[in-house]
Amino acid sequence: MTLKVKPFTLFLYAVLLAVLLLGWQVLFKNKNPRDLTDLLEPLFRKKSEWTGLITLWNVNFIECGTGSNTRWLNLQIERFEKQNPGVFIDVRNITPSRVKMYFQGNERESLLPDIIALPVYEDIIPEGLLVDLHEFFGQEDLKRLNPIAYKHVIRDGRLIGVPYMMGAYAILFNLQLAHESGVVIPEGQLDFAFLDSAVRAMTFTEKKGKTEKQYYGFCTYSTPYSRPLLSIIYGDREKIVNESAYGYLIRWHNIGALPSGMMDFSYNQAWDLFAGQGKVGIMLASTRAIYQMRALQQAGKGFDIAVKALPYHGSGMFLDQVAAFGILRTDDRIKLELCVSFLKGLLKDRAQRELKTVGMFPVINGIDDIYADDPQMHQLETSLKNFIYGPGDEQVLRILENQYDRLKRQLNVQGVGH
Repeated sequence: MTLKVKPFTLFLYAVLLAVLLLGWQVLFKNKNPRDLTDLLEPLFRKKSEWTGLITLWNVNFIECGTGSNTRWLNLQIERFEKQNPGVFIDVRNITPSRVKMYFQGNERESLLPDIIALPVYEDIIPEGLLVDLHEFFGQEDLKRLNPIAYKHVIRDGRLIGVPYMMGAYAILFNLQLAHESGVVIPEGQLDFAFLDSAVRAMTFTEKKGKTEKQYYGFCTYSTPYSRPLLSIIYGDREKIVNESAYGYLIRWHNIGALPSGMMDFSYNQAWDLFAGQGKVGIMLASTRAIYQMRALQQAGKGFDIAVKALPYHGSGMFLDQVAAFGILRTDDRIKLELCVSFLKGLLKDRAQRELKTVGMFPVINGIDDIYADDPQMHQLETSLKNFIYGPGDEQVLRILENQYDRLKRQLNVQGVGH
């Protein structure tokens, strides 16, 4: 007698077997039950009701440790396209200046993408063109977001985008100069008193014959979308705290510890002084500097560095390194939902952990210690809890920018004229 089994019953058996096998893998290998959904996705995949091209403008307002988010972004796009047969995402890497150009003139909407990177400080994109995404995100979804990242995408109660990664700033020491200057870097958290002594010790002039070489204790940079000094300038109601970075920067300038024009330096200018010429003892920079120095060392160049988290006063710190994408207004509901689905995919645990591949940090609470095997990056990862203010905190930002402008004026008129 032949035993007849219906096709649907066979399908159920196959699904059950897959659940048993893949579930075992998740529980005992990956140790993350959330990944089970991703592993079973191919079994239930169906062709989308809408097929075609979704355009995405990727703007590096926030630089990754590896310079660009391209590697990570392409991986997420590849997964999304596999899960949605017939739907493709076309990425265009574009500069901030070109983005501004496209938002000028009367024909802009016909040229714009479906998904676009959101700037940190400037309001380049008219808010009326960005879709309010609140209907697609429940309260539990929003509670998972880091508060700084969440505030960055809220405008007048509207959710204008989805944050997907964060950066951090660090203090980098040239260990050769530190050793030669008698600077011993302590374990644990730095304070400004130590930083002040180190900056002073590593500010000197080296004379060789008739030539002189000036060494500077401290250097950083300022760009339209990355302002490291805002993360160490502290103030309350626009009153300057003398023992804060503000007061120390004035004093460092007066003893010649800062290179001339530093407040207008690009990242590359500061990096050249620190890594190229070796004339700076301490650099305040993003994680990009850590990864660049590692690349130099692998090439047999560069020098040893010590990486420390920023000094912490005990009050909330400010961080401007938050990357986000928004969706531009569309009448095609299905296409809009696909765009939202893609952005939600960037917040999955696996995608957030994979930010390690580009030297960045998750925006989702509860994903900890992705750099447990990287002491330099791990201490920055741990220090992120000290940051509670970002560009979305307009009052705090106004105070800091006022202090920054005042500092810039003072550094331009005071000092020894070096």
